[in-house]
Amino acid sequence: MKMESKLKLSTEDMFILIFGVAFFLASWLVVNVPIGESVTWVSALFIVILALPSFYYVLRWSGIKRGLVILGFFAVFPIIIEAIGISTGLPYGPFYYTDQMGFKILGLVPWSVAFAFAPLTLGSVTLANRFTSDARLAIPLSALLLVAVDLVLDPAAVVLSIWVWVNPGPYYGIPISNYTGWFITALVASVIMHLLTTRNVSTTADVPARVA
Repeated sequence: MKMESKLKLSTEDMFILIFGVAFFLASWLVVNVPIGESVTWVSALFIVILALPSFYYVLRWSGIKRGLVILGFFAVFPIIIEAIGISTGLPYGPFYYTDQMGFKILGLVPWSVAFAFAPLTLGSVTLANRFTSDARLAIPLSALLLVAVDLVLDPAAVVLSIWVWVNPGPYYGIPISNYTGWFITALVASVIMHLLTTRNVSTTADVPARVA
């Protein structure tokens, strides 16, 4: 008897797979292939475009009122954390943004940072929830996933001179303190996302895998 196993992917799954592969390939090319400074302005536009589907997802799933609270918090939160980081060196280590991404809020943080953190946090929380329904496990797992994302994003940003580390480290010029700081920030973000999206603090955030 011949048995056949077929892997069936929906159109949405295929899109996510292709996008994921393309994203990591693009990141690898940015790190390893010189492309010059003339295209770095695309970074800000890319961040905004990448954020829009996530914003729609949040508003569609959670409703306008709660969705705006979630998006508002995750727009302000990274601006504050980054401004503190640039001013004090904590929690990431001393660094600063160049002018590659345009206008900087308070003269410190590019405006597009406000669009970047919500999609990353939402994605990590959603993925973590696929593995466990226990918030005590899902929250730190979500934070670790965000750190994993930064292992790709930060080297690309350094190569493009989007930001500069005052004391370069061993990983593509990035100090280890950046990743400990990212874990702390991601842990706080994951806790806040959890509190904003669930009524039962012992279970994972009520983030659906899909919005019909």
